[in-house]
Amino acid sequence: MDNNKSTWNIRPYLAMGLTAFIVIGASIILYFFIERYHGASEFMGKIMSALEPILIGIFIAYLLNPLERRIEAFIRKKTAKSTKHKTKWEKASRPIAITLSVLFFISLVAFILVLIGPKLYETIEGLVTTLPRQAQNTVAWIKTYMENNSYIAKYAEDIITETTKYVQTFLKTEILPRSKDIVTSVTSGIVVFLKALLNFFIGIIVCIYVLSEKDHFKGIFKKALYAFFPKRASNVILKTFRKSDEIFGGFFIGKIVDSMIIGVLTYIVLLIFRIPYPVLVSVIVGVTNVIPFFGPYIGSVPSTLLILLASPIKALYFLIIILIIQQLDGNIIGPKILGDKTGLSSFWVIFAILLAGGVFGFWGMLFGVPAFGVIYYIIDEISEHFLSKKKLPPHSEQYNELDYVDEAGKVVEKKAENQ
Repeated sequence: MDNNKSTWNIRPYLAMGLTAFIVIGASIILYFFIERYHGASEFMGKIMSALEPILIGIFIAYLLNPLERRIEAFIRKKTAKSTKHKTKWEKASRPIAITLSVLFFISLVAFILVLIGPKLYETIEGLVTTLPRQAQNTVAWIKTYMENNSYIAKYAEDIITETTKYVQTFLKTEILPRSKDIVTSVTSGIVVFLKALLNFFIGIIVCIYVLSEKDHFKGIFKKALYAFFPKRASNVILKTFRKSDEIFGGFFIGKIVDSMIIGVLTYIVLLIFRIPYPVLVSVIVGVTNVIPFFGPYIGSVPSTLLILLASPIKALYFLIIILIIQQLDGNIIGPKILGDKTGLSSFWVIFAILLAGGVFGFWGMLFGVPAFGVIYYIIDEISEHFLSKKKLPPHSEQYNELDYVDEAGKVVEKKAENQ
């Protein structure tokens, strides 16, 4: 018994929990300090403004890191048999991979800004002017097909009229001015445009340095970790950081790729069936698809209403199309890209979205699932640690038929007892 106590060491897990508590507590204190004192808020604003290109570069590097790794591994694999120039290819593999990754990212951003941006603005601008006429046409269509039930026709007319007013006001006061500001800043706002362009290019340079020196940065972090924490605690913290990176990186990168595919697929299908507003609807569907589980439904509701005002029949077509696309995404595309990155069941995904979304709004819905995945992983690791010390099964499935654990530590199942 004494020997078992001597081997049982919960310090690494306490260190991991204490570290998480300190980080969260310090973040909350810093937030309220900045919110309460205007001088601190202004000072932090200046710091964040100065660090903006660096943060942009780190974020881009984090997104491009998996792509860079794959390209580098591919180059090394293809040149492994070349005995003459093997050393040169090994040294050149990372610069080539970084160059190709950055060029891909710049091309993608340019494609979005040049091709999608102007068309999106034109669609919104045209929608503001044509919305009232489309609403009147929809009301007339409903009255024609519901002559025998004037109450339902009147009720539908009121809903469409109020919805049209709300959408038109929202587009005029919120979406159109903001999209116009973006277009104006690109075309005529030289100072704003140059600043954004400068930050972007500095961010690209920072991204290149981060990707080039990522192994060195990892070494610095690990060195500091083992310098300030005990060995066992450092091992546990390092393992938790690796898992967190796997969950967050895999989830967000997978979701971005998945959403881009769904957005492009939606646009192509809408063009084929000549559904109104293909660019706007595809952007709405693609962006909202980043939100797990509820995203497709959030995007389909406003899209259906917009198409309904232009053509009720095509709104029905759109619902059928989006249902097929979402089934394709949920059963084939999504699982192939995302896999099981978070380790959460469907119930815990819904739980995380509702809880985080209710507390933190949109950002909670976006970050709730991977954040809860990390929490779930930590709790599971601590539970397995305690169970292994008690010599009990570590997996949840092994407790499904459990009735009780006897004095000898043996698991007694219900089926075994009944027999």
